[in-house]
Amino acid sequence: MVDIVLECVRALILAGLVAYLWRSGKARFEHLRKGWRLILMGFGLLLFGSILDVTDNFEVLNRFVIIGDTKAEAFLEKFVGFLGGFVLLFWGMVTWVPSVQDMSKLIEQRTHDLAESNRQLQKAKLRADSANQTKSEFLAAMSHELRTPLTSIKGSLGLLTHMQAEAFSRDSRRLLEIADRNSDVLLRLINDLLDYEKIVSGNMAMDVQVHDLVVLLEQAIESSQGFAQKRSVNLQLKRPDSEVWGNVDAYRFEQAVRNLLSNAVKFSPAGGNVEVRVVADGEMACVSVQDYGDGIPHAFKEAIFERFVQVDASDTRQQSGTGLGLPITKAIIENMGGQIRFESQINVGTTFFLEVPGTGT
Repeated sequence: MVDIVLECVRALILAGLVAYLWRSGKARFEHLRKGWRLILMGFGLLLFGSILDVTDNFEVLNRFVIIGDTKAEAFLEKFVGFLGGFVLLFWGMVTWVPSVQDMSKLIEQRTHDLAESNRQLQKAKLRADSANQTKSEFLAAMSHELRTPLTSIKGSLGLLTHMQAEAFSRDSRRLLEIADRNSDVLLRLINDLLDYEKIVSGNMAMDVQVHDLVVLLEQAIESSQGFAQKRSVNLQLKRPDSEVWGNVDAYRFEQAVRNLLSNAVKFSPAGGNVEVRVVADGEMACVSVQDYGDGIPHAFKEAIFERFVQVDASDTRQQSGTGLGLPITKAIIENMGGQIRFESQINVGTTFFLEVPGTGT
């Protein structure tokens, strides 16, 4: 009885092994196909021999075996099944193992090559990081050194332009006004570069406190009125029905809003409106800055928050800028735990949304 149970268990194990090998090796081992097939056939013959061995112990099963319980069946069981199975297994292993060893060596070589490439990439990354750090330090130092004399130049030009205008001819005043405008552009460029370097280096400190966002928006709009008036654009604050509070750094929040107002004014037609709104939205407060300009072309929407991106990057573009305003704004808002997004349609306009933590967070 024990022999019968063991023979049945052996047959079941072999059947499971053949099924497993078939499923696991199916459509695989393209370079080792011959050895794998021989091994599978060897286990198949062993299973065939085990089945014949089981039928010897159950007369009721003999009718399912065509040749019955004869010497021919014993020959098939012992020689074709078991002996043939072991021969095919041996042949398959002799074919399979060397190929597997060659593949293992190839994998080891490729792993070594990959590790060496990774080491080279790490060295290159360290060199690039070092060069980038040196560049950042140089740029920050130069920006600081340039800002001081440029501020002095701008102040002097302002005095000459506005306080002693009568002492100059009309052509001289026009040249002074051009110099004053260009000094504004240079100063804004330097400030943007300094802010961006602070962001990249992680040195932009935030003093986040609870503030009345309507008050901060009023201050940002007031600071932007001069620029808007020069371009004949109206800035409008659509006041909410109730106070809206947010957890923000007041200075940086106003800077972010001024950046959006500057963009909106630059891309608005003369006589156009820029509308600013703020609402409490659950645990967040949402500020929107809407213009009615040309809109953002689809090709630029994916890259609009990348540095130095200009919607009009040609040498003859009408709108000046560094291409750093939106990346700086995005970094400021995200550092305060918020997010920025926009909606834009061609010939309809663009709306930027600043979502910052409210007093409920």
